[in-house]
Amino acid sequence: MSHRCYSILLLLTFCFPIKLLATDNKAHTENPLEKIQIRGFHDSVVKSLNNKRFSDQITDSISAQEIGKFPDKNVAEALQRITGISLSRIQGEGERIGVRGTTPEQNRTYLNGQYLASADWWISSQPNRGFNFTLLPADIVSSLEVYKTPQADQDEGSLGGAINIKTLDPLLTDNHFLVLNTQLQYNDLSNELDPQLSAIFNYKNSDENFATLFTATRYTRQLRRDGLESWGWHERDYQYDDAQNLTPTSQVTTNALSNIWTPGGGGSAIFKQERILSTLSANIAYKFNHHWRLDTHLLYSQLDADNSNQNFLWQPAKVLDLGGSISNAVISDSTLVYGQYSQLNNDPYNTSMEAIWRDSQIDTQSIHFDLLYSGPIWQVQYQLGQSQAQGGTSEDFTSQFSANTTFSVDTRVQKNILAHYDTSPLEASQWFLTEARKDAQQGEDKAYFAQVDANYQIDHPMISSIKVGLKYRNHQRDFRRLRSLNGSTDGLAGELNTTLADYPSQFVDNYLENIGNNQTLKLYSLANIALLQQDFDSLNFVQHVEQASRFNIKERSLAGYFKLSFDDDFYRINLGLRAVSTWQDAKALQQPASNSSSTDFVWINDKKSYVDLLPSANINIELTPDLVSRFSVARVMSRAQFNHLMPSTNYNVTQSQGQGGNPNLDPYRATQFDASLEWYFQDGGLISAALFNKDVTSFIEFKRALERHEDRLMSIDRPINGSGGSVRGLELSYQQHLAYGFGVIANYTYVDGNRVSQTSLQNNLVPGTSKHSYNITAYYENHWLSTRLAYNYRTEFATGVGEIITDDYGQLDGNITVSLSSQLKVTFDFINLSDEISYSYERNQYAPTGIYSNGRRFYLGLRYQL
Repeated sequence: MSHRCYSILLLLTFCFPIKLLATDNKAHTENPLEKIQIRGFHDSVVKSLNNKRFSDQITDSISAQEIGKFPDKNVAEALQRITGISLSRIQGEGERIGVRGTTPEQNRTYLNGQYLASADWWISSQPNRGFNFTLLPADIVSSLEVYKTPQADQDEGSLGGAINIKTLDPLLTDNHFLVLNTQLQYNDLSNELDPQLSAIFNYKNSDENFATLFTATRYTRQLRRDGLESWGWHERDYQYDDAQNLTPTSQVTTNALSNIWTPGGGGSAIFKQERILSTLSANIAYKFNHHWRLDTHLLYSQLDADNSNQNFLWQPAKVLDLGGSISNAVISDSTLVYGQYSQLNNDPYNTSMEAIWRDSQIDTQSIHFDLLYSGPIWQVQYQLGQSQAQGGTSEDFTSQFSANTTFSVDTRVQKNILAHYDTSPLEASQWFLTEARKDAQQGEDKAYFAQVDANYQIDHPMISSIKVGLKYRNHQRDFRRLRSLNGSTDGLAGELNTTLADYPSQFVDNYLENIGNNQTLKLYSLANIALLQQDFDSLNFVQHVEQASRFNIKERSLAGYFKLSFDDDFYRINLGLRAVSTWQDAKALQQPASNSSSTDFVWINDKKSYVDLLPSANINIELTPDLVSRFSVARVMSRAQFNHLMPSTNYNVTQSQGQGGNPNLDPYRATQFDASLEWYFQDGGLISAALFNKDVTSFIEFKRALERHEDRLMSIDRPINGSGGSVRGLELSYQQHLAYGFGVIANYTYVDGNRVSQTSLQNNLVPGTSKHSYNITAYYENHWLSTRLAYNYRTEFATGVGEIITDDYGQLDGNITVSLSSQLKVTFDFINLSDEISYSYERNQYAPTGIYSNGRRFYLGLRYQL
């Protein structure tokens, strides 16, 4: 049998696992293979459409062959091509996805149907439920499926939709199937060349009842990100002194200015990182006989993410907290858009240049046993497994070189921050080492599960099957941060007694080339990290646990379901009910309110339990052989994020901002309605429209307030269960193989998110919701050439962190593949060809939070397939 036929069987087995394995039932006589025709070079598109066409719910999918024809380097970047998917990029790489106007944390990601643990390397990352897709290269994928309407036999926890990543089935893959892929990447900002290597190999015995498929990936990427940034925006009250300078006040009078949106700090930043992704996976299948089959799925993926960041800071919060003032202030839209910040009389330093270097790493691993019995009437599936992720930053070295200088900050020009210092940033000898720290962060995510599903095939004119199941899950999330002590001038920094001039380094080329203007700070004294490391190695750092941010959350759940399926020549219906009980233990170190001692913390355990009943109905009607209509109604829920549930406070001292938790939060809960119409007018041709509406009972909101931690005022966001609202929208999709090898794939999503006026008085925006998003792909293929040009765009959206808005963003990517033979191909990929700038702001555009350039990426490679 050809590899193409094996691929068809593979996809059908994933979509219809019980029906294809059954021998004496109705599904056997209605073999979906009879309905599939594949012709020409667009067969991968046809495979994806047949996944969608014969699904029992509203779904979208993309096959491995289709993924391989795009330049996408991880699973998230591949998913961005699907209707209703919104991609979030970090350092120029797709990291997280949202579905239908929801945030990434409100959607579950599964590997072969089971939870995949995740962690984060970034020192300031908040533990959440979203999956970090930088850990998953696209090479491991057989197909990607997005379930937009739930069924009772699918795990709960998704507000927008669930993503299932399917790996290749070794029994349905050719024996000695081999793929070798090597590429060389070039980034025009970091100006580095990096190798990319991957391999796939399948072995199957002569009886074809045992097979094992291995994948191995090693990606290296050296990146640079240039940017202007600010943080810690908060409301302050001011009064004018005798010199008409602004000073903070706690007593609002008639002459005072109240609730002025004020920056905490910011700077001109250069971020560098070397990412090394190493991934190994194995899928082992053994078929005991015609009735029993055992599958074992193994995955290990590790991302080394060492990085450095140098940032010439401006720090208004420090000036204002230590008795300084603002002269010549300009206020627009209740926002402090310009001010000259004074020197300090009671402190020798008021702002700094910061150089940071970090050893960071994360990994994820999973083991999943899947035992399937398929008989003439009963099909029973037993699943057992665990997934674990850990990592963070094991060493976070921070140096600050400070001066006591008047400085000004101007944010009046959109997408620009102008900072000026009376003590020049180029006078390195005038910036003294005032802080030496060695911090760390460690997070761990563990999940264990046991599951049994039983499907009873019924020989009835209408009812096709009854399915029941039970699942137990134990999910734990642990987080700790270590902070070093005594790093100031009267401690470790004083031991070194150095200035920025002692660590001379050449400045980077083309810094902020497409950002700002000639008044923007684009040149300053850069520190030599290697020389700094030598001096820091001589210091005796003493660390302690940052008790205010320490927490451990254990979440156990037991779910049971019942699903009834109806099947006829022109309709398929499934009705079901899923019931799930959740028990939550949220432990954290807390300081008793009656004790002001900074070291007197005790473990507090907040317990909470709740039950959700989640009915669902999916109705699929074949109006004609080529026209399918679908309707769905369901109750869904999504649990609150771990960093929202923590009974603790996680903050960044330098930025004077952070987040607190609330272990009494209820989950997001919603009732959703969906309808779609799909016209499969030719092989590889589709026109579809889908309407969806989610009525959300309660959104989680944030109240921001100034709190004192470590004798410093910080802006802290704390979550609450706020008002409800709705997320509704429209999805349009069109794809067609036109003529002479040309084709087009296009989709558009409109989302309208509304909620009742918030308790927290923030803007009434639903986080994750871009009102408009679209993908357009044009392709051409013949027997030796394949080309793709793809543009992805989404309008602005609220991130859910404070009041931060990420601005409109569009990116052009492409692929050219030339076949030298049936087995050997030359590939050329380009990512972000238009060199787009990412931009975010908080509350209004006078308060920018990030203006970043990540550069273009180019890949040249060879692909060999046997």
